[in-house]
Amino acid sequence: MADRPSQFSFPPGTELVFGPQAQRRTRIDAALAAVIHGWGFDEIILPGFDSEQTFAGIDGLYGLVDREGNNLVLRADFTLLASKALAMELRREPRQIRATYEGRVYRFQPTGHGHRVEQTQRGLEWVNARGPVYDAACLMMARECLRACGINDAVIVVGHAGFVNAVLGEAGRAERRLLEALDHKNPSRIKVVAERIGLPQENIGLLETLPLLTGGHEVLRHAASLATTEPARRALADLEAIHRLVSECGGNDLLFDLGEVRQFDYYSGAMFKVYAPGVGEELGGGGRYDRLYDQFGLDIAAVGFGFNIARLAEAAPRDADMENQRQAVDAASPGALKAALAQRASGAGVAITGGA
Repeated sequence: MADRPSQFSFPPGTELVFGPQAQRRTRIDAALAAVIHGWGFDEIILPGFDSEQTFAGIDGLYGLVDREGNNLVLRADFTLLASKALAMELRREPRQIRATYEGRVYRFQPTGHGHRVEQTQRGLEWVNARGPVYDAACLMMARECLRACGINDAVIVVGHAGFVNAVLGEAGRAERRLLEALDHKNPSRIKVVAERIGLPQENIGLLETLPLLTGGHEVLRHAASLATTEPARRALADLEAIHRLVSECGGNDLLFDLGEVRQFDYYSGAMFKVYAPGVGEELGGGGRYDRLYDQFGLDIAAVGFGFNIARLAEAAPRDADMENQRQAVDAASPGALKAALAQRASGAGVAITGGA
């Protein structure tokens, strides 16, 4: 029977990783988990799919229909799903929760190299964590995660949803074209779209400046001279407090991007992304979302972040080939199994070969 074209292929956007690359990713996740567990976080295993309502507002969802005809969606975001699960837990017992997860999310995301659907992530949710000390702790934890993976040249870029939202106003926040222009750092496009939707002239001037408000601590001082509203000034004061806490702990190399916008609109405070040389997209990121639990009737302050395991593996230094760390034992040799067991008893790697 002739081979069918689909017999040896998978749908576009799926992820198949095998051998040393898969082992590499496993070691990356183990390094992240060790750091996060060391900060007192416990594992949470979340459903792989849920109702459409949980992921409302996210583009590129992958749906399915159950036997009762209900429309369901594959897990597209961990934070949205975790907030639902943790809200149930908090209703039973109000407390601080430190939860970490690992798994895949599924949503269509076009890139310059085609598109991807599956992504493996390791992240955390810190619930009932109010105040800048928790934001600063997340930044330091993310830095420790990077070091544990051998990534010492990454850059952490910090922004603030409250500052961007204060400048955009209600009308600007609802205009996707304006958000895209901000994300692309395009001042001329920002001006055109802002004028088209009728934003006040003083807001337009500040919006045009946002792509330039990128750099070190001096950016916060410059932005303070431009901020005209109380929400914008509060956001800058929040970033100042976080910067002070991180600097006191030796993390004085933060970069700030006050024009930073995020795909998900649940962020309410400080937020960050992590970049590394040679990797075209962010390795991960996170931030504060103090209003996310409002939908469950809970006044909960929360912060969290997540890393993309594949991109971390791409950024991390190349380690030795796992095959070269295993002692080969020929299956046809006398006492092959006994020799293999002796290797394992000594803690060494072993590979029984032959038979193919």
